[in-house]
Amino acid sequence: MTLLGDRLLVIAAHPDDAELAVGGTIAALTGRGAKVTVAVLTVSETPSDGDRDRRVRRVAAAEAAAAVLGHELVWVADGRYDQVEDIPAYRIVALLDELLDRVRPDTVISHWDGDSHTDHVRVAQAVVAASRRHPEVTFLQFGPNEHRTVRHAQFAPTVYVPMGEHGAAKARALACYSYAGQGFRALDLETVEAFDRARGAAVGTRAAEGLVLLRHRPDPDRPAQRPADPPPPHLAAERAPRPHAHESEPLS
Repeated sequence: MTLLGDRLLVIAAHPDDAELAVGGTIAALTGRGAKVTVAVLTVSETPSDGDRDRRVRRVAAAEAAAAVLGHELVWVADGRYDQVEDIPAYRIVALLDELLDRVRPDTVISHWDGDSHTDHVRVAQAVVAASRRHPEVTFLQFGPNEHRTVRHAQFAPTVYVPMGEHGAAKARALACYSYAGQGFRALDLETVEAFDRARGAAVGTRAAEGLVLLRHRPDPDRPAQRPADPPPPHLAAERAPRPHAHESEPLS
């Protein structure tokens, strides 16, 4: 079993967070037959007076991206929330408890708790809290998606996932979020690709995505390490501690 396992759960605050950070990883895993679920806490788009369909289009974009990358898309709490800040912290943890119990992942990937975005930090903290009930699960974090903040430069990956030929699928998934009438800033796809290439250069591959490992689950398929054989008698005698005078020799 690899570090990421065969059942991956990605928890994101908003649509496009997962695709930006680990879209290539998702495509690589689904391409080899792994089960990948992306759970999104909020739609992060509210209808305006002049455009009542903004929320509908954002949901459709996330569904189209899921079709490209091959993952199952889950809207936490049936997608009723528009902003993470509208959800009490205890409620986020309870929702994630239910999610992990239902999905039963080998590995969970979510936001870095040093992110510059408050929503991302709240989700990261809730995921850490939810880890208390799942000691058998590997937990990792992805870095900030906003490269203009100081936090982006402070994120230091400890795990790199080569994207191989899956960079094109990531680009197609992100393109799903570029549509007329979107209520958020256009994604800078050229910069995303440049950072993926930089991550790849760090580990000698064309492109990669970076993660921080919080906890690695034990591998149930790995045989237990047997204890070392005892040393031969002649070496055991040499290694035995010599008695000190105050322990065994009379004082005169």
